[in-house]
Amino acid sequence: MFDFCPHCGDSIGQDQRPGQRIVCRKCGKTIGTVAKVEPAIVVHQADELIRQGVAARCPVCGQLVEVKLKAGVRALIPHFTLLGERKLCAGGAKPLPDAAPSPPRTPTSKDLSPYMMREAIRVVSCRRGEEPRIEALSLEYLDKTDRVRIQIEALRDILGARFRLGDYPPTLGRPHLAVWSHASACVIGKKHERGGYQTMDDAEMADVVRDLREQQLLFFPAAG
Repeated sequence: MFDFCPHCGDSIGQDQRPGQRIVCRKCGKTIGTVAKVEPAIVVHQADELIRQGVAARCPVCGQLVEVKLKAGVRALIPHFTLLGERKLCAGGAKPLPDAAPSPPRTPTSKDLSPYMMREAIRVVSCRRGEEPRIEALSLEYLDKTDRVRIQIEALRDILGARFRLGDYPPTLGRPHLAVWSHASACVIGKKHERGGYQTMDDAEMADVVRDLREQQLLFFPAAG
């Protein structure tokens, strides 16, 4: 892209497209041709982990799971299913198919550390009839596609196995927030555009804590 004419110094003041020949509107001289931007070649992190042999897709649940080598046999580590209650997946601890690529080195848990994506997310939790609490969740995952699943597992640690997702009480006017709740407890988080939640700032948490103190019953599912 050109910002000014090198001949007369006047600003360009026009839209520019890759491959377009730019002529100065003031002096009439050719400035040049807008360069084409070549798309960057992106190596997806999940594909790289699989290529290195330190992780593989589970044939049962499809998650990206760490691979362990035990007694010369490559197998997925035990892991939980994607949906439903907290339950171990049937694909865990079973040998991988013979067609799976051999790793260039014996995989260990620290091999995956540089690839882990980490999030520190603050949410607000509350049990019916009690004071709200600010929860700091430290989450880590191998693959971006696992982000929402890991976040839901963190909610299970607070709420137990069964809860449901709902909107923030409409009368309180905070549609960018969401509520995960059951009859006796709830967690409030800031919605993420791709699902799950993201951290709230101090002002948002203060608003939520005040709403819970003043209108707590609005945050729990109605009986029946």
